[in-house]
Order: sequence, then structure tokens, then C-alpha cells
Amino acid sequence: MPQETSKITYQITLPKSLEIKGCYYSPIFSTNNNTFWQLLFQLEDKDFYGLYLKPVVDPDEITWRERSKLSFKMFLKEIKNNNLTAELFNKSFVVPPDTNICNGYGYTNAIKKSLLQNKELTIGIIISDIEYKESSSNKMYVPNYIPKNLIDAWKDQLFDSRSVDVEFNVQGEKLYACSTILSKRSNYFAKILSDDDIDDDNDDDNSNDDDNSSDCNDGNDDYDNDEVDDPMLLNNDNESKYQIKHRFEISEYDPIAFSSMIEYLYTNQIKWTDEDNESITIELFRLADQYLLSDLRERAKTRILDELKASNVSKIMFNLVPKYEDLKEPVLNFMARNLERVYNSQEFEDILANLMDYPNYNVILSEILAEHFKIQKVK
Repeated sequence: MPQETSKITYQITLPKSLEIKGCYYSPIFSTNNNTFWQLLFQLEDKDFYGLYLKPVVDPDEITWRERSKLSFKMFLKEIKNNNLTAELFNKSFVVPPDTNICNGYGYTNAIKKSLLQNKELTIGIIISDIEYKESSSNKMYVPNYIPKNLIDAWKDQLFDSRSVDVEFNVQGEKLYACSTILSKRSNYFAKILSDDDIDDDNDDDNSNDDDNSSDCNDGNDDYDNDEVDDPMLLNNDNESKYQIKHRFEISEYDPIAFSSMIEYLYTNQIKWTDEDNESITIELFRLADQYLLSDLRERAKTRILDELKASNVSKIMFNLVPKYEDLKEPVLNFMARNLERVYNSQEFEDILANLMDYPNYNVILSEILAEHFKIQKVK
């Protein structure tokens, strides 16, 4: 579809400039359907006001990576006694892509307080290099808001077998889900659960009154046939029995990462860290790839690249990249540009101490060095 590069101007007028004693946040505005902002005008000290651009952060954002592709010009104007508008401040800036998304960008000493006359003050920003799609330029955007109580209600089902028919035993921790939700959200689950139902129907056709064999997924014969009776899950009511049709043993993934994936299937929300605030992004990327969750995979991939550091890129390069080709180019480039810091990291030393675990080490290292020398030659 045709696209054009354009710009927007956002501004708001404050009635009396000198009456702003603390902070003023503008209403939220957007540059496209997924990128939201606010302006912040605040009194820094007794002499100066500061003006800042603040991102309204999406849960998946870590740095200014996508936002840094835009260019910005902030301005301040005030109506003077002669009713003419005087421009008091006008500066352009760009933001480095690795800037933390929680940080606003702007100027501490944008305007000296003594220059203001307590008249109408206009604060604003011009944002350039915005791509508009012609087909959607006139559509009103409504954020895809999911009420917190709905999210909590779905999450509660992960540990409650009463209204579900799928059980995951993830390294000894049991999680529960509805097959209908899993099937609608994942083609992988739609296929495997559909095949499971066909197998169950065939077993029912071939059964007789004397057949006491159990029908369990993944060859697990330790479960009863169609019922789960777990006192801890069923409020100690040993007479309560609920039907679990599909059971899966999961040993390759951590329970926290796996439960985060199930939460995503239910809510489209993603929990990127564990209880110790450690990243589980790589695990979620692997899960998304295995279970054919293209949206989660792409979001996890973006976050992996945003989280790249000299201290963690080595294992990603030598362990993860060989299995996922689409990660190679950006990770290789990052490692080549930060080679000295990577070589001095503890993670790289650990890899050197365990080269038997990295059979492709020499091939990958030669590619890194080639890219490094290529970058140095350009410089």
C-alpha cells in the first residue's frame, strides 16, 4: 500500500505560565496506532523550567529502538503584552536507540523563569519521519485494553482444574487450561488436541466392558483415565472429580516460562521476568517457536535484541543463534561492534572453559572476527 513520510505537530496552551509550581503533564498523544507520548513541563529550581518528551511505554518496550527512528523539535512560545507570540525556545534532537525507554528526553534549562510574563504559554513538539499507511490514516485508534479483572480471572484458571480439560505437568508443577482457548490461539495445540480427540474416539469404539486400561496422553500411565482427584487443587473435597481429557509432560522448559506462555494465550499479556526479576525472554522465544506462536515469537525476538549486552550476548550467539537463523545478523553485528567488552566478560570466559559444549565455536568465532574487521575497515 502507498506510504508517505510526514510529520506531526502537537502543542498545548497553558493559561498562566508562572502559576506552574511543580510538574505539568500534557494529555497523551500518538504518532501512530502503537506509539504514545506526553510532554512534561516542570519547574526545575527557582530559576529554570525544563521541557521533556516522555514515552508512554508499551509493556514490550525496553529501549527507544523504534522511537529513535523519529526526529524531534521542541518549542516554547508565550503571548507578550502586545499580543504577539514570542518564541522562547526551539531545539531539535535525536535519541540514541539504546536509551532506556523509561527515560524521557529533553532539556533541564529550557527557559529561564525571569523571561516569562505570566501570559499564555504554548509548549509543543514537531515529530518528523512518520510513516502513514493510506488505508488507515483516517481511522480512529482504540487501544486494545483488557480489563485487569478479566486478566486475573483467566490467570486464576492456571491453577484450578475445575473448569478445564488440559493438564500440563511442567517439571512437577501442574498447570491447567481450556482446550478451546489453546486451540484458538495456537495452530500447534489445535492440531495436537484434535488428534488427541480422534485417538480417544477410536479407543472408545474399540473398548469393551472388561477393558480396564487407561487412556492418557504422552504414555503416562500414572493417572486415572478421565478424572483428576487432587485434594490440594480441589479444596480437599475427595468426592469431587473433574474431567481432564489431555495431559502433557513438559520437562524441557521452566514452569515460570511455560506458565507465562499460557498466560499470554489467555490474555495477550506477557510476563518477561521471573520472581527474581531475571529475564525469561529467551525461554519464551523458544516456546513461541515450538508452539507456532508467531506474535509472541516476534515480540520475544525484539526483546532479546533490546536486552543484548556485552555480558549476555556470548551464550545467545554460540548457543541460541545456531538454532534460529533469523537472530544471526543482529546478534553477530552487536557482538562484532562490542568485541573487546565481550571478550572480557565472564560469560565469554565460561564458554572458553567449556568449548566441548559449543561444537560450532570456531566457525562462529571466525564469522564474528570477519564482521569485526569489516566494521573496523569502514571506520
